[in-house]
Amino acid sequence: MVTGDTEEVSHLFQVLSHPHRRVVVYYLREHETASFATLAETVTGWIEAGPGRGESMTDRNVRATLHHAHLPALAEAGLVRYDTDSGTVTFLGLSAAADEVVDASLDADTSAARLDLERVLAAVDESGCGQSTDSTTSESDGSVNRGSGTDSGGPGDGN
Repeated sequence: MVTGDTEEVSHLFQVLSHPHRRVVVYYLREHETASFATLAETVTGWIEAGPGRGESMTDRNVRATLHHAHLPALAEAGLVRYDTDSGTVTFLGLSAAADEVVDASLDADTSAARLDLERVLAAVDESGCGQSTDSTTSESDGSVNRGSGTDSGGPGDGN
């Protein structure tokens, strides 16, 4: 479980930079536990029908990257427990700040809305682990356009 100090929040941003990991977290927040097969189907469906459409990845590739990269990264971050013997993945929870980050990411991933950076920074500040939100952002409204820049971490960006 991510508890909310600065290092952990930074690591959360890094871990959630890949859209497949975000999809796993979105799913597990709602269902708490899932089989590996269910998560693979969910990620594949996201790629084929959701904001990640256009990304070319076979079911076999999704399964391989989930097993070897994404689920171990989520487990290392303390977000999930991945039991490779039973093929079960269990959500371990989020701090209030991390939950707000995931909510903002979900909003941005499932709509034309932009990532509400001020909302994310406020949540991090409220947890007592962030720096002042008085810093300048690249957008005058405090939002970050997920489609701009070279490493947006958005669906289909290949991260």
